[in-house]
Amino acid sequence: MESGRRFALALENGCVRVEWNEGITVTEQDALDLVQRLEEVNPGRCDPMLAILNSMVSVEAAGQTVFAEHLNVAALALVGPTAVDRLIAAFFDGVHRPRYPTRYFSDPEAALDWLLTPGHYTSEM
Repeated sequence: MESGRRFALALENGCVRVEWNEGITVTEQDALDLVQRLEEVNPGRCDPMLAILNSMVSVEAAGQTVFAEHLNVAALALVGPTAVDRLIAAFFDGVHRPRYPTRYFSDPEAALDWLLTPGHYTSEM
């Protein structure tokens, strides 16, 4: 985990992987930090993203707006084991209507399959 950050970000297998610290509330500043960090490590690219929620408590509305309007990804797979993780994903997709396809998964392997199989998410828009 990078010092001072509440997430870890890496490029893996043709997609971006972000793993949030366990049990946090994501703030607007966290969202801005992620958008900035993504541009630093993957400048000008628009790859799919796998986001591991890790039993997240919530995401502030302003943070969700940042993700929906400024996150430069081709698609977003949200992965989490809890009902709250599922609710966060459903609320984000339903209320904030990001410009990229978004889907919730309880299993990271299924999420990667969706992200990395050509045509999976592009035809769902």
